[in-house]
Amino acid sequence: MSKPFGAFAALCLAGATPLAAPSAQSQEAVAPASLVVGTKVYDQNGEEVGQIAKLSGDRVAVSIDGNGLVVPKKAFVKSAKGPALKASKAKIVAVLKQAEADAAAVDGALKPGAEVRSADGTAVLGTIRAMAPQGAVLTTSAGNITMPRAAFFLSERGLAMKVDEKAFFAGVRAARAQKKGG
Repeated sequence: MSKPFGAFAALCLAGATPLAAPSAQSQEAVAPASLVVGTKVYDQNGEEVGQIAKLSGDRVAVSIDGNGLVVPKKAFVKSAKGPALKASKAKIVAVLKQAEADAAAVDGALKPGAEVRSADGTAVLGTIRAMAPQGAVLTTSAGNITMPRAAFFLSERGLAMKVDEKAFFAGVRAARAQKKGG
């Protein structure tokens, strides 16, 4: 089952990792004005990859074979055909498939009773109490809090959050203060 425009953080690969062939790396950045919904997107070799589905601030959502890829605008370069990503279509599709498999594994682990660890695995942040449409309800030492599915990943030690213990509890305190104040 495809999950369009899910949390594919690893797919910011085009902007963060030099995956392109030298010819694509030497190309200049694409003009932001050429990034509009419906525009076809190509790979570093000129092969059509998909099309722009949505723009939000500095992020561009690209629809690729029924899946979604979200990348920063700076991930695009000019090509003879139009905006291009700095990777081959095969690499982009492989990363999308891996991200989808990772998301499915996390979904399988998000169950009531599961322990949730910090990003480094050293601290148990809480236990999943229940699942909600917004994500997972965690029972923590600071009380119950709902975290979005995108905040989780599978580590070597099991289900984990994408933050360390200090950042997690600072975020919980900030959320509680905002809720009380607003």
